[in-house]
Amino acid sequence: MEATLNTKTEHEKVREHCGLFPLDSWCLVQASGKDIFTYFQTQTTNDVLQLEMGQGQNNAIVDRKARLIAPFSVHRNGEHSVIFLIESQVKEAFLTHIDSYLFREDVTIEPLNQSLLALQGPKSALTLENLVPKIQLPEKLNSIGDFNYQGNDIIIINKSLTGEEGYILACAPSQRANLIAGFEQADEKWVPVSVSPETLEVLRIEAGIPLFGKDMSEKNILPETGLEHSSVSYNKGCYIGQEVIARIKTYGAPSVALMGLIIEGDSLPPGGGIIQWKNKKIGTVKSSAHSLSLGKIIALAYIQKEHRSPDVDMEVAIDGSPFKVRTSLIPFYQPQTRKDHSKRIMEQAMAIYKDEDNLDKPIALLREAIDLDPKNAAAYEALGVFLSQQDKLDEAIALMKRLVEIDPTEIMAHSNLSIYYMKQGRIEEAEQEKGEATAIEFERLIEQNMAKKKKEKMAEEEKKERERMVGMFEQVLEIDPVDQVANFGLGSIYLETGQYEKALPPLRIVIQENKDYSAAYLLLGKNLEKLEKNEEAIEVYRQGIAAASKKGDLMPLKDMQNRLHQLLHSKD
Repeated sequence: MEATLNTKTEHEKVREHCGLFPLDSWCLVQASGKDIFTYFQTQTTNDVLQLEMGQGQNNAIVDRKARLIAPFSVHRNGEHSVIFLIESQVKEAFLTHIDSYLFREDVTIEPLNQSLLALQGPKSALTLENLVPKIQLPEKLNSIGDFNYQGNDIIIINKSLTGEEGYILACAPSQRANLIAGFEQADEKWVPVSVSPETLEVLRIEAGIPLFGKDMSEKNILPETGLEHSSVSYNKGCYIGQEVIARIKTYGAPSVALMGLIIEGDSLPPGGGIIQWKNKKIGTVKSSAHSLSLGKIIALAYIQKEHRSPDVDMEVAIDGSPFKVRTSLIPFYQPQTRKDHSKRIMEQAMAIYKDEDNLDKPIALLREAIDLDPKNAAAYEALGVFLSQQDKLDEAIALMKRLVEIDPTEIMAHSNLSIYYMKQGRIEEAEQEKGEATAIEFERLIEQNMAKKKKEKMAEEEKKERERMVGMFEQVLEIDPVDQVANFGLGSIYLETGQYEKALPPLRIVIQENKDYSAAYLLLGKNLEKLEKNEEAIEVYRQGIAAASKKGDLMPLKDMQNRLHQLLHSKD
């Protein structure tokens, strides 16, 4: 591959365009046989029986104490075959474990001699479509497929290693140079930037993706690493280590767990550095980097349960040196979807259009926005208008016809076609498109009317059901005034129906009696916001965030954090 650019340029290219880099520290292992799914169901933490052809999932194997042996992803590529994508350093431990529990099962497992490349970035799919026209890309995360490039079969896995969408490409080692050359010889617009290991490390840490050997090891139990959110099924049957993982989920959070630190200054904390607060050890630093997305030093660190509330500032010592740190949820960087990128590029085009008379640049940006999101109807409309202003009516008409192919019910496309045909003097076609737009609008009004009636009927049924539930909860509370389920249910219904004053007492009882019930803090905070008691809501959210952080309740945690930020920001 070509020499890489500097880290800042490479980082920007991957976040905005596409980057290519070798994945030599990873490998593929294939398993086949009639018993593979029932066998791996008893050996791994996720539910492999749910995998359909072409699908994949994150997964892991652990020992009986739930200590991590190997994290990986598994991808079903046949009726009786799967492929594992795994870090090379844990391959032998993985194979040894799998082999030691094999007895009479029909399972054959063997490493594949494949060379791996990673293509990452919002335009990675477009880059591949430019390399191989009409390629069938695996659309969902961890899904797997294959394609042929110049007579050679290439395995492709949908996988993000940087936070951006991307793919892993696996080919015969003899074909690797040929595949790289194919990318490098493309039109300049589609040549991916070559990404250095240093830049990749920044992208990985920003995305909060832990690596074995750096951020986790065989000493960690799986829930400490955060992998339980993506690699564990709590509904499947028994597997080795299942009891420990289930017990931690039921009774609380692990004593230490991986989370983010944002650090003031320019000094990277030492890897493996011991974090002390008031002369007491509270954690251990793992990977760290200078985040180009945040403009701050960031680190992944194992932090004790009592200090895992996000957005808490602390003055700590790391291996004896002073640091000012702020705790943070990971990932540090929230990736945009292709649709988000498309919308942002379209907004850039419209901003340029307001300031400049030349339409060439906004037109180029709008074409880019449509490449990223072929269903961006607003981009089609703007591009059609700009092209018509340049008297490129044939092209504008072709564009609107394409939008009609994508969505025949798009009124705007038919209306614009009518206008463009009229400008060309094609009266009959213009009238036909106008009539089509009118018919679609009429059908839409009928559908909206039917939907309104259906909604009113459902609302009436829901009202009756709520009245039934309120009666039931009140009967329970006559027997036990502090019953958690009844008070929470009553508070939920009163909040949902706008009876905010009536919702306060039952929700306060829930928190008073169950101080770690994070969902109740969230509900009470929302109710206080409705009553415009924002100061009290802020305090409730702070208490709830602390409770949710200790339990690992991520969904109410993120919701409360967002609401707290909005309330604090509204005071500025």
